[in-house]
Amino acid sequence: MCIELREAAAFLCHQPIHNRLHPNPIPLHVHASKSDGFWQEPSTTLNSLLASPPPKEILDQIRAEPYKGGFEPVSDLDAPQTPKIIYGSVPKDLVGTLAINSPGRIRIGARLLGHWFDGDGYVSTLSFDGNRNQVKVFGKFVRTARFLAQEAQQQHSHDFRRDPEFQPPLAFSGAWTKKGNGHFFENIVQIPKNPSNTAVMWLPPLHESSVPRLYALCEGGHPIEMDPKTLEVLHGEQPFKSNQSTSTTRETVSSFFSAHYSIDPNDETIYNHGYILDLISPPSINLMKLSPSGELQQQEKSLLPYNTFVHDSTISQSFVVYVICPYITPSGLDLIPFIVGQKPLGGLMRWLGGHSTNDIDRCKGYLHVHSKKDLKLKWRIEIPHPMTAYHVVDAFEEETDEGEILLKVRVAELSSSNPECDRPLLEKQFSNQYAVPMGTRLHSTLREYTFVLNSNGKGTFLDFSYIGDKMRDSIPCDYPVTNKIGTDNRVRYTWVNTLAPPSGEIYGPSDWFDAVQKIDLENCRLSSDPITFGDGVYCGPPIFIPKQRLVRNSAHSNQYAEDDGYIIVVLYISKEHRSDIAILDSATMMILCHMELECHFTYSFHGKFIPGYVAVQ
Repeated sequence: MCIELREAAAFLCHQPIHNRLHPNPIPLHVHASKSDGFWQEPSTTLNSLLASPPPKEILDQIRAEPYKGGFEPVSDLDAPQTPKIIYGSVPKDLVGTLAINSPGRIRIGARLLGHWFDGDGYVSTLSFDGNRNQVKVFGKFVRTARFLAQEAQQQHSHDFRRDPEFQPPLAFSGAWTKKGNGHFFENIVQIPKNPSNTAVMWLPPLHESSVPRLYALCEGGHPIEMDPKTLEVLHGEQPFKSNQSTSTTRETVSSFFSAHYSIDPNDETIYNHGYILDLISPPSINLMKLSPSGELQQQEKSLLPYNTFVHDSTISQSFVVYVICPYITPSGLDLIPFIVGQKPLGGLMRWLGGHSTNDIDRCKGYLHVHSKKDLKLKWRIEIPHPMTAYHVVDAFEEETDEGEILLKVRVAELSSSNPECDRPLLEKQFSNQYAVPMGTRLHSTLREYTFVLNSNGKGTFLDFSYIGDKMRDSIPCDYPVTNKIGTDNRVRYTWVNTLAPPSGEIYGPSDWFDAVQKIDLENCRLSSDPITFGDGVYCGPPIFIPKQRLVRNSAHSNQYAEDDGYIIVVLYISKEHRSDIAILDSATMMILCHMELECHFTYSFHGKFIPGYVAVQ
């Protein structure tokens, strides 16, 4: 995109939404019903419409704040749906399949699972065919061992429509969820089962005649392969393997496989990390490197300062980088309440990032920096203040005139005022999304940390800053996505979920994300305004599809700028309890296409697009 066009786009991004759309834009109230909305219908009506109507307590919470209807259980789709295009058209070059993973149910009947992250995985596919101006949508629960056990137990046992207050016993234990009816004798030495609910991975076909491979991922287990056309499970949990079988090479990944992997844009090598479940050895993390086809090339075990999960990692030009937050996983004698069935494992996790503990060493956060070449830990750098971040935006190296290496890391960091980093409150909110009081929900803001990597192996924290001016500091956001078009260039843009600022009667302040935004990380004043989609409409995470991945001739891919592409957003229409799909131009944030679905999808975590392959036609 030339400079003149880019400046024009930046100007347009500050105009009201109607000015940026077609001269006959989609009405903001297109989804509003004549009544007060779906959730205000009588309970008897809802019981007849929903396969698993909410119990009274949850229904009252949804009626008070309708965005919470987006956490309600979904159902398998019997057949692919073709959404109705109500505005614009599918871009002709948008051909491929977007797979998205989400916690498809966080309650079974009236029994609430112990955490949002314990919800059963549900994978949906959006098959785009811009040449035909068509999208096919499909979705199914991931048939994990725990899901199948629960379905077998419930078969012919209860009709939730007749009694929404019924709490069925659980056939599994989760990291935060107790098995059965929660009695201790049902949970003695019960290892949490993998919900497979966080992200997906596409890998190339094994043979020329086969289709791409699709995997459902969760940091608490191994990948599960699914048929991208039918979404049936092809293989249960299996670690990735090496193509070598020598005595000096590990044949399989020796840890869990995180949902947050990184792909090197230069050679498509896959870097990831995984939690090592070992109750005896010192706390460790496993770093791994996979070929573009998913074969294990190298892995390296590395000690952690304390036992904790690392959710996200990223890569810079030379390093694998992740933040260690002092949210401590129990070990040793602290595991006794879990072993004897008194508490779930997650219920014993502790936040030691405040100033109320005497264990000074364990309440520090750290940045770990590993070499991409041998995966060994090169620097462990203390972060001097309590912080927690689920998602990392990017990492980038710069060399100073003195020959020092500066490592700049941008994160979506939990933001709270009293205390400064209230991780326990965040986890409490995640443990029951329906019960979060109005106006109290915690979100993240974007921050940048700078570290000095000295050649003697010692690294130091230099400083940190908010990204943007004071006005934008207060804007909550999460799920940052970027376009890493080359490791020699630092990314300038990220696209995030955010909250729309109050604007009269149409858009009031919301506790849940109801907008998407393009952030200019170099000059926040050129960021777009939050893009909203109507009253009572809430947003799933934005998914960025770069245009250079859509061109067949790789020689033409360099003509595109970093922000050339499309943003896909799945919307929750609370007044009708269903979902829509929006396609935006990622450079201008103009809405290009808006489609209606008959079903609803839960708020998702992460998705991945594969170009050229249309799973459902």
